[in-house]
Order: sequence, then C-alpha cells, then structure tokens
Amino acid sequence: MKKLIFILLSFVLAVTANAQENKNTFIPQPESVVMNQGNFTLTNTTKIFLPKKFQKDLKPYLLAKLEEDTGLMLKTESKRPKINSNYIQFQITKEASVEHEGYTLEVSDLKIIIKAKDYAGFFNGFQTLRQAIPLGKTESIEIPNLLIKDNPRFNWRGVMLDVSRHFQPKEFILKQIDVLSSYKINKFHWHLVDDQGWRIEIKKYPNLTKKGAWRADRTGISWWSRKPATSEEPKTVGGFYTQEEIKEVIAYAKARNVEVIPEIDVPGHSKALIASYPELFCYDDAKANFEVAVGGKAPDNALCAGKETTYEFLEDVIKEIAELFPSKYLHIGGDECNKTNWKKCPYCQKVKTENNLKDEEELQSHFIQKVNKIVTAQKKIMIGWDEILSGKGAKGATIMAWRRGRHSPQLQAPREGYPTIMTSYIYSYISQVQGPSFMEPEGPNVVLPLSKVYNHEPIPSELTAEEAKRVLGNETCLWGEFTPTEEHCEYMLYPRALASAEVSWSQPKVKDWSRFQSALEKWHFKRLERANVNVAKSIYSVYPSYAIDQLHNEAIVYLQTETVGYAIYYTTDGKDPTINATKYERDFKTTPRTLLKAGLFNKKGDLLGEITELRLK
Repeated sequence: MKKLIFILLSFVLAVTANAQENKNTFIPQPESVVMNQGNFTLTNTTKIFLPKKFQKDLKPYLLAKLEEDTGLMLKTESKRPKINSNYIQFQITKEASVEHEGYTLEVSDLKIIIKAKDYAGFFNGFQTLRQAIPLGKTESIEIPNLLIKDNPRFNWRGVMLDVSRHFQPKEFILKQIDVLSSYKINKFHWHLVDDQGWRIEIKKYPNLTKKGAWRADRTGISWWSRKPATSEEPKTVGGFYTQEEIKEVIAYAKARNVEVIPEIDVPGHSKALIASYPELFCYDDAKANFEVAVGGKAPDNALCAGKETTYEFLEDVIKEIAELFPSKYLHIGGDECNKTNWKKCPYCQKVKTENNLKDEEELQSHFIQKVNKIVTAQKKIMIGWDEILSGKGAKGATIMAWRRGRHSPQLQAPREGYPTIMTSYIYSYISQVQGPSFMEPEGPNVVLPLSKVYNHEPIPSELTAEEAKRVLGNETCLWGEFTPTEEHCEYMLYPRALASAEVSWSQPKVKDWSRFQSALEKWHFKRLERANVNVAKSIYSVYPSYAIDQLHNEAIVYLQTETVGYAIYYTTDGKDPTINATKYERDFKTTPRTLLKAGLFNKKGDLLGEITELRLK
C-alpha cells in the first residue's frame, strides 16, 4: 500500500512539475523562477501601490499596459497598502541581491510584490509580470503564484535600426521601442546617417535634409544592381525626423527604460552629407557624382580628412545632436572608409606629412581623434565601429566589435582597455535572412537562423576575467538595405530580437533552446501578433541539401530543421506532403531532377511552416 501511495505521489508531483514548467514562458529567461500552487486573481478592484517618486513617469505606462493586456481599468495609490489582499505593490528595496535594473517578483494568493532599487528595476519587473498574465481579456484573470529573482547579465542590451537606407516613420520607431522594451532591451541605437539618406534635422545646415534626405527612386531594381542617380532625376524617396519628433521619441523611450543613441556615420558612408555640402569632399573633380546614393556601393563617399572646414562642420553638427540627445553616448561610425580619394587629395596628404602619419590608416586615426575631442567637449562618450582601432586608435572611446575572422576586435578592444559592445556580424546582423535563402525575401545570401542568434555567447573564452569586465554587453543590428517596408522590417526583427534580448539579459546557465522555442510557440508569437507585429515563422523551415551521384545517377538528400519536437515529412511525386507522406528519418536517395517537397508537422498532423520545394538538378 505504501508503495502504491509513493507511486501515486510521485506521479502527481511529476504532473505538477510539468504543469509549472509549462507556465514558465518568460523571455528573457529570469535568473531564478519558482512556480507555486495557487493563483492571484486580478480584477477591476485590484489596487496598485506605487511609490510617489515613480507616479509621474511609471503610472501612466502601467495603467495603459494593464488595460491593453487585460481590458481592466485599474488605479494607483502612492501610500503604503493598508489592506490585506487583492493588491499589487511596487516596493523599494535595499537588498544587496537586487542590482541596478534587477527586481524580485512574488505572486501569491493575496498580493503581488515587485521589489527594485530604481525605475528600471520596476519597469523590468512589470514586464515579467505582464508575461505571467494569461493572454485574453476577462473580468477576472488568474495569475499563477510564483517567485522570481532576476538581474541583468549585461547593462548594454541593444538593438540597432538603420533608417538611412530606407526611412521608417516616427510612429514605426515608437512601436518598435515599445515592443523591444517589453523584452528588457534598454538601448536603441539609431543609425540616422549613411550614403542613402540623412535623417535628422540640423538647423544650422538645412541642406542636409533638404537634399540629403531624398534620393532617386530605384524601386524594383536589386540593391546591388542600381546605377547612380543623376542631377536631373526627381528625388522622391526618403524622409527625415524633425528635432521635435526626435524629442518625442526620446521621451517615449525614457518612459520605457530605453536610452536612444544616435549615430552619425563619418568619415565614410557620408555620400548623403557630401551631396548636401560638396565642399566637404576631398578636391575638385568634374567626374565626381554628388547625388545621394540610391543603393549598392557609393564611390566618393568619404569626407575630406585634410580640410579644417570638415571638423568645423562636424563640430556644429555634433553640438546640435549632443544638445538634442540626453544619452551620454554619441556614435560616430568610423567603419568601412574608402580612402582612395585621400591618397590623391592634396589636403589629406598635407595633413599626413605635417603630422608624420605613415599611411591613410593613421590619417583615419587622426580624423577619429579630432572628432573624439569634439564629442568629449560636449561631455559625451564617443562610440565607433571597430575600424577606429586602426592606426593609433581612439583612447577614451567605446568600441562596437562587429568584424570577425581576419580581424578580432572582440579580443583586441577589451585587451587594449576599451569598453566593448559585441555586435558580431556572424551572430547579430539580422539583416541576413533567417530561413532557406530561396524561401526568404531578398537579402544577403547568408542565413542567420533564430537558433544561431540564440546560441551566441558574447564574451570570448580567450578573454581573462579582467578583460571580460570591459564587455558592456550585446547588440543586434538590422541594416536597412533590404527592408523597404515596415512589415518587412518587423519580419526581420522578430523573433530574432527576442533571442538577442535573452542573450543580453540571461545568464548562460539558465538558457535553453527548447524552452525558448516552447515559450515562443505557447505565448510570444500570439503576443506579438496581438500587437500587430509581423513576426516571422521561419523557425519552422525545412533546410534541404543534396548531392548528385553521377556514377550511380542518384540524388542524395539530407533534410534539417532548427526546431525540436517535430517531424519532417516529404514527397518526391510532386504532391504536397502530409503526415501520410514519408517521414524523414535519415538521408535518402532518389532520382535526379525529382521535385522534392518537405514540411514540418506536429503530432496532430498540422503543417507548421511553409512547404520547402526544390528541384534536385
């Protein structure tokens, strides 16, 4: 009898544990999650107690989001609770275990307590509470009892959005900040300037937006096949943000614990700037094209590093930007500078000689150091892409380490004492397609699937513990060459930005791909769709590869998927696969030129993604 009771008890505990595990659908995954029995009942009579110092900024956000999520219209009070049940309390704590931006969240039958030391911690704790609330709107909502202790791994948890290649309106920017902040992203890196457009109003230099924000239309022509614009063509594609619009974005982001970091990319990637003010180019050249780039490569796109007027101009621009953006950081680009014109420019060569610079790399370092002085004079910290390490570097700057392979800035920068943000193009450039390239929208011919973004480890194992401390965090980048529409932009952002959010927030020991996949499927896909986000489902793609065995006149086929828990079924007779088709178990052989069709199915027999279709030729 005792044995039977033990078996039944073990079964009940196992079922309970599984049920609790199924409720843990948080992204990013917290440091510690304990699911308990019971529920807190949220209703219109539930009271919220919020410290007075946070009433102005946090109160309107809390109430708006709770109404949006649940349909309930709640109220807040600034005093301490004098009731015993049915309330949510935001409680300031001095506990050493709660760090900056960290929090604890406790849900019990009677109350919900969020403890934090600062605004950011309360904001982040509230985001986790929102994820604990079941989807759907009813008058009475059951929130499972739990205890969460959580602190961020990195202070820099960023997303970069390029609006130069394709301008995105202010409303779209606000929407993305709202969504990203709900996943504890706290840095919005705004790539405002590049060859294809200048997107920020500078009052002292109106031509930057009058001319630099607009380009000729090349819609329908592949990005890298576009011919340069001519002066006669109408310039109808583009747009820019007024300074008032930027102030609105900054205020909106601040309420969501997001710091907005502007980027003005110089000395390269400056074709829109040079088109606006050609006197900043190296020398007079009748063959030079001073039109805003329309796509592809943009020759003659580097500012003159030898003219003093270049630095005077940049000082004026940087002053306006520094006054506009409260962030302590200002990103000046510094990447991929084509120095061909510098080698022929009398101004550049004169400066090179006068300063005993051995080559154009040191000339770029000279340029960067002068810009760094301008930035620091505005009491800002300069950020640059890792190319600014070349030559003599730029002491005092912060480095975004994006290159890998032949270059290793992820090691060089922290070893040389630079604060470093990891932005690896291999794991973090989500402008790369996220499924089989022949099934995805136009983009670079490189695949960066969701699982690869998720499994990235930002801190290289080669760094010492002291060097690793210089890694500020992680950032994912969406370059805009192939995102002409808002829908396409979101398709590339989500869900990979969520994977990057977990890489940036969660400790490696709590990360698990199968749990992350399950959380997306059970909760976050629906949540994003409810927010009218165009989320990609490329996770369900089937990746085919094959080889033709000419000796035996056979095609050898291999199929893969990044998901766990599902099965691939395929056909070779031209019909769409179902679970009644052949289940893929291992590589197989078939006749060359066969039309292969494959799909991913769940146990119910539902097709989860698109059917992969490929002629084996």
